[in-house]
Amino acid sequence: MTDEIPSYTDLLETIQFLVQDRKRLSAHLAFANRSVKEFREQARHAQMLIKSAAEATMPAIDVNRSKRSLGEASTPSTWIGGSWLAPSVPALAPAEKLWQDGQAQQALILVSRLVRNPAPTVSEDVHARLFISALLRASGDLPQAHKHAEEALVLAKEAGAAQEADAYVLASKAEFHRGLCFLKMGRYAQAQWCLVLASHLEGHGELIEANRVFAMEKCEELGMGDDGRRIDLGCI
Repeated sequence: MTDEIPSYTDLLETIQFLVQDRKRLSAHLAFANRSVKEFREQARHAQMLIKSAAEATMPAIDVNRSKRSLGEASTPSTWIGGSWLAPSVPALAPAEKLWQDGQAQQALILVSRLVRNPAPTVSEDVHARLFISALLRASGDLPQAHKHAEEALVLAKEAGAAQEADAYVLASKAEFHRGLCFLKMGRYAQAQWCLVLASHLEGHGELIEANRVFAMEKCEELGMGDDGRRIDLGCI
């Protein structure tokens, strides 16, 4: 049994259908492209609103003091590993010194003991977990670095619920370190949002802004959505 050869009319109808279907797909793709562009504009506007709101709720600070902090943040002796601003809390000073001296493993062991000790203060606990996160991030252990930054954020938010005085600053520091983890992981959209939320931190301004702009540019370059995944317009 042989297959029947389609008639000329049938072939013509099939071709016309395919042409019309291609036109419909092209129209859908054009609409999707416009929607993505509009979404990016809306996201950029939302970022500006969030940043403005954060700045509006900042307490008044001494301008000269702020300039001194930014200047200190640029010196190698203050920033450890490119992402940890010392000194933070006295309990971490010995571990910070070890890291500055190139003994990162010993610093990690020392600060891990602080987390395990009973009843550290909220500030010590949050800073210790963020210090561990920074150490692990510098060593390339990104999943564990991100885990400790997330734990620090949870503790900071719990402190906020309990109306601890410095809870807002602690949460912002946790967002800063989460942002750096996301950057290293290539999750630029999440990194961008975290850095916006941390943008008011005194002494961190230069590093936060530089990384935020880098994350924004990578999102635009790679075409990433708000969940950090690449948008493939060819699959729409």
